[in-house]
Amino acid sequence: MWSAAGFLWYCFAMSKEYFLISDLHIGGDGALDACEFETELMDFLRMLEEQAGDRELIIAGDFLGLWEMTTLSGPDKLHAIIASHFELFRQFQRTGSKIAITVIPGNHDHELATDPEFGNILHAYNIHLEPREYITRTLAGRTLWIEHGQQRDASNRFDIFGNAACKPFGYYVTTNIISSAGQRVRNRHEKWLKDIESVYPTEHIPHWLLSNYFYREMSIYIRALGLPLLLLFCASAVMVVGALLEVFGVVSPGRFLSSFSRSLGVLGYPLDLLFIIGGAAFITILLSIFLLMLLRHDLRNVLLRYNVDVSRALSEKKNEEYISAAEQVFREHPDVAVFIFGHSHIPEVKTLGERAIINTGSWVKRLTRIPSRFLLLPDVYWPSYHLGFFRIVGEEGCIAIYHHAIDKNDSQSLSLLQKLAIFGRDTQPPERVPERLLLPAAETGAP
Repeated sequence: MWSAAGFLWYCFAMSKEYFLISDLHIGGDGALDACEFETELMDFLRMLEEQAGDRELIIAGDFLGLWEMTTLSGPDKLHAIIASHFELFRQFQRTGSKIAITVIPGNHDHELATDPEFGNILHAYNIHLEPREYITRTLAGRTLWIEHGQQRDASNRFDIFGNAACKPFGYYVTTNIISSAGQRVRNRHEKWLKDIESVYPTEHIPHWLLSNYFYREMSIYIRALGLPLLLLFCASAVMVVGALLEVFGVVSPGRFLSSFSRSLGVLGYPLDLLFIIGGAAFITILLSIFLLMLLRHDLRNVLLRYNVDVSRALSEKKNEEYISAAEQVFREHPDVAVFIFGHSHIPEVKTLGERAIINTGSWVKRLTRIPSRFLLLPDVYWPSYHLGFFRIVGEEGCIAIYHHAIDKNDSQSLSLLQKLAIFGRDTQPPERVPERLLLPAAETGAP
């Protein structure tokens, strides 16, 4: 966490400086219009306003949540967002009078690239719109390549960038599911619905809905019936395994087969019956596992043929695609030193020789999928914020890349059952962002 005084000293003017953020997703229908990080964003803009020198703030896509707005169209969406967040845009206006502010379109605000009127509206608040897939900046004799990244994602790629008629798969997911969820949030009990825009990748939305149904929406009577049955199933599994150990002579007889239930007298007979039923169910499931695994494998292959991946590792797979894209840019443009993108909401810095790949992360809430400790319980989505920005500056004859984190805690707590399901699990994602990285101003070796 940085203070204003410390930030002012730290950012002394030595050369052109670039500040980079992305994925603010400001605006949306209903509850999606709430900007939960508005205070932190305004503080950040005020600090930039106080700076002197040659500086530029670049918002690398998804500045606005235009996809999330389905009741308006065209520039009217932007007018509505400004009216709802007027003080924030006034702060953009003040900051933009002191430093350059540049926005490029992402997928959620692709409309910015389809109508020049958006640029005129933003210009009134000292925000310069560059309606292109990517932009470049020069620093210390080398090039910074900046894009949002949706063109590397099959679910959100536009066949013709800047064409209003092009609608990728992610557009229909957002307008038909995410926007509807935002409009349906009517009370505190349903507040979790608006977090649907924080689910990444979007292919995980069905599982996220199932998880929240089980932990938050399922009838208390069904849950009260289901949890004892789950405990019975687990106890029956232990009894079946123990009985098999007795049959094969691994343990002495009488430890599992009827010894416990007989000690209860008459009450032991119904308990025996319950264990028999539970054991039969356990054995049936064991015998069905092979068939279920084949079914799961076949279903996953079918979904993959349609570019639908629902595995836990999907975000990592998509990240590898961005690394491949960066490598291609480095090959085709040898002057590029840094490949910068957003879109996936996971801040990261990776080096490739004397070059770097930067994911600018996101300011919206992040939901991390945590595996449940219990086989039959759904995974839990852990809420957290990872606010921050990157600062890139020429320093000591090098390109210096700094990452500044901004503290923010999530006020939404998990239910007791959710906490129990992931008890002891590591809920913090691995730290992949160094605070400082130096790249040579002139490349001295192969990447």
